[in-house]
Amino acid sequence: MKDYYKDKQALSIPWVESPFFYSLLENSSCTDEEKEMCKYYHEHGYLIIDLKLTDEEIQVIVDDMYNVLKDKETVFHADYYQYTESKRIFELWKQSEASARMCMNKKILDTLKLLYNKEPYPFSTINFFKGSNQPLHSDVIHFHTAPPSWMAGVWVTFEDVDESNGSLKIIPGSHKWDLWEYDELNLPHPDEIVDGEKVNYKEYEHFIAELVKEKKAEPYIAKMKKGQALIWAANMLHGGCNVEGVTDLKRTRLTQAQHYFFKGCEQYYHPMFTKKYRGEYAKKWCNDNNNISSYLKNGYVDMFDKRITLEK
Repeated sequence: MKDYYKDKQALSIPWVESPFFYSLLENSSCTDEEKEMCKYYHEHGYLIIDLKLTDEEIQVIVDDMYNVLKDKETVFHADYYQYTESKRIFELWKQSEASARMCMNKKILDTLKLLYNKEPYPFSTINFFKGSNQPLHSDVIHFHTAPPSWMAGVWVTFEDVDESNGSLKIIPGSHKWDLWEYDELNLPHPDEIVDGEKVNYKEYEHFIAELVKEKKAEPYIAKMKKGQALIWAANMLHGGCNVEGVTDLKRTRLTQAQHYFFKGCEQYYHPMFTKKYRGEYAKKWCNDNNNISSYLKNGYVDMFDKRITLEK
């Protein structure tokens, strides 16, 4: 028989989400400080850590952010994912070695290994110039895994952020709520209706807003210093804040969001285009051996067929 009180891999879900979490924690070899970190993450669904980044490490990424604005090949999020005039850069890591290397920050990777007891790998970046004002959402609708919940987000700050420049807004504890994909919302595959991707996502945002009201959940606005990172669990609700009379969306909020899967899953997929109850998965481009980490190790050709020489 399995020992559910000691074996972190007894269940298919992450141990920080296990119903036996407190026993697993007590029986672990974690230090007292690590136990406090894991407990906080288990209960709240997020954790803020200090990366102790130098100004030089940050500035090279910020410079790359502004430089690629002039590149006609730069990819921005689709208009129906935009909520202010400030565009968000999608997958800067393909054009910026510094952006890609930030995904491999040792403090981030070590913390993810502690929290999930599995090897993480990065697969996506989004870069922000200003506050997004994006409604609350769970990353489970954008990228997910089978078994579930083996995904984590990391938000790295390149300047101080709070409600005055549109920081991140989260719903602590919401990672423990049910998992909602389009199948559960009884929505058709987006290819089956006119403007399906836009229509479905607007309905999803409406559903999440109503769910937060129903649960009478209170948001928390992150107040973070330059060079810190906020890690969140796959299902934790988050978005951009816009406090009327306080948030100035003309100010910069220079940040990079990084997304991670963990090795060993059966599926890494895009829920918006998946019919999982039929076993039809829209697979993500990445896997255990093909991701940002492997590209950095081996050198790579990006989506635009530009050869990027990387230090090995």
